[in-house]
Amino acid sequence: MFCPNCGANNSTEQKFCRSCGLNLERTAESMLEQLPSAESANLLKQEQMLEKFGSIAWSGFGLVLLTAIGAIVYVVFTKMVLTGENILFGILLITFVIFAALSLSYVFLNETLKEKKQKLKSLSASELTEAKNTGNLLEEKHFEPARSVTENTTELLITEGKTQKIK
Repeated sequence: MFCPNCGANNSTEQKFCRSCGLNLERTAESMLEQLPSAESANLLKQEQMLEKFGSIAWSGFGLVLLTAIGAIVYVVFTKMVLTGENILFGILLITFVIFAALSLSYVFLNETLKEKKQKLKSLSASELTEAKNTGNLLEEKHFEPARSVTENTTELLITEGKTQKIK
């Protein structure tokens, strides 16, 4: 853990900073509150795994759907267009199937994009409220670091040829 006053590296068990003497107990408590608990970390991991599973399942479904559309187009083309029976109806049916598949793809991708935008907006809104709340955590006070034992002690040193007065 780094001291918020001087930036010195301290262990989490220390109650005071070894460099400046700042009380680190409240800092350690604040850090523990902000770190995610094991339950919330586990829940987040499960949500990510479920999202991956969902994307794999939808990809598989899309592949099966694409194969089915290709099979329909192939059957219509071979049975109607190549044999010469109902050529116009076969071409119209193939066109309908292709444009129906493209329309469904558009709707699905559009809804997915809307969900992502909404999730992004909700995340940014929660970050803004957190940013407003963090301003209230610390009070603006003038901080004066603890005095050092060796501070201002050079006045008492005797130099060569001179003696200094002790104040």
